[in-house]
Amino acid sequence: MLSSISLRHMRVFVAVADHGNFTAAAEALGVTPSGLTATIRQFEDVAGASLFDRTTRHVSLSSTGERFLPIARRLIGDFEEALGDLDALSKGIGGTIRIAAAPSVLTRILPGVIRAFVAEHPDARLRLDERNAGEVHEAVARNEADFGIAGEWQDLPDIAFSPLFSDRFGVLCRADHPFALRTAIAWSELAGHPFVGLGPESGTRAMMAGRGSWSVGGTGAGGMGSGSGAGGVEGELSPSVHRAAALGVREAQKVLRTAAYADRAMERVAKLTKENRENQKDRGGKTTGGQGNAISDLVAQLRPIVETSNTITLAAMVSEGVGITVLPELAARVADLAVPGKLAFVPLNDPIRKRPIGIITRQSRSLSPIARIFLAMVIEQAPKMDLPAAIEWGKD
Repeated sequence: MLSSISLRHMRVFVAVADHGNFTAAAEALGVTPSGLTATIRQFEDVAGASLFDRTTRHVSLSSTGERFLPIARRLIGDFEEALGDLDALSKGIGGTIRIAAAPSVLTRILPGVIRAFVAEHPDARLRLDERNAGEVHEAVARNEADFGIAGEWQDLPDIAFSPLFSDRFGVLCRADHPFALRTAIAWSELAGHPFVGLGPESGTRAMMAGRGSWSVGGTGAGGMGSGSGAGGVEGELSPSVHRAAALGVREAQKVLRTAAYADRAMERVAKLTKENRENQKDRGGKTTGGQGNAISDLVAQLRPIVETSNTITLAAMVSEGVGITVLPELAARVADLAVPGKLAFVPLNDPIRKRPIGIITRQSRSLSPIARIFLAMVIEQAPKMDLPAAIEWGKD
C-alpha cells in the first residue's frame, strides 16, 4: 500500500538519484548498501513502477523516477521546514510567517519593519506574496497566508478585517498635464479625459466604484486575538520559556517581554476596531448619500483605454500619455518609482474618498506567536516611517 511509503524511502530515493550510485548513496546516508537496496526495492514494489534503470556501473532515473524526483524533494523540504517551525514555535522565537499583501504595502510599509524584525528574530523566515485585495482575502481564507494586509473586499466566511490606515484617492497624471498644476481635483472633472485603470479584480477599482469606500471593518480583530494570558502570545509560549525566564535566562526574558508587547499591540488593534464599528453605527452606516451615488455613476462611466492588474504597468501607460488614472496615494507613490520625475499625484475632492487598508485574518485560526510579534512591529513602527502625510493611521 502507498501508505507504507515513509520519509525514509524518500530520502533514500533522492540520495541515489543525486549520487547515481547505490554504494555512494549508502555511505552518504550512513546505511549499508544492502539495506539501501532493499529500501529502494520496497519503494518500487509499493509504487508498482521502476524508479531507476540499472547497469553494472551506473544507476540512472527511469522516466517515472524523473517525474517523481521534484515531488520527493519538495516533500522532504516541506517536512524539514515543518519540523523547524515546530521547534521554533515551541520556543516562541522563530518559525515561518506567510504574508499576502498589496504591492504598495510590500514596497513601502513592510521592508523597514522586516529589517528591524529579522535583526531581533534571525531564526524567523518570511514569505511575501504580492496580490490584489481580493486575492489577499482569498489567500487567507484558503490558509495560503497566515495573514494579509490589503484593502477591504467582499465578505468571506471566517475572515476578519482590522483597519490599519487609510490613504486618499487622487489623480496620477504626467508632470506636464494641466492637472499637475492643481492642488486638488473634483471627481466630476475626470469626465472626458482619456483614462487607464486597474481591472475589476482590483480592490482599488472596487473602492472607486463605492464598495468599502466610506466605512471600515465591522468584523473585528477575529483570529488575531485581543488579550494576553491564555489567549495571547504569552499564553501560547511553551512552559520551558517561562521557566527559563524565571531562572534569569536573558533570552527567555526577552521573549516574554516581546510577547507581552505583542499582546498589548493586539489589544490596541481590537480596541480601535471596536471604536470604528461604533462610530460607523452612530453614523448610521455608510454616509455617501446622493453624492456618493453620483461619484459611483461617474466611475462606472470611465471606460479605460487600457486595463491592467499591475500599478507599475499603469504608471508606464500614464507616463507615455495614454491617459490619466486614479489611485490611492501610497499606490501612486509606488507607481511613481517606476518612472521617477515623470508623474504627478493630485488629491481628489468633492468628496474626499479614502482607501482603508487593514490586517486580514481568519477568525477561527489564531496566529502563531512569531506572527503576532511581527504584526505588533508593523503596528508600532509603520506610522513612524517616511510616508505620505495624508495617510491616517487607524482611521477610516
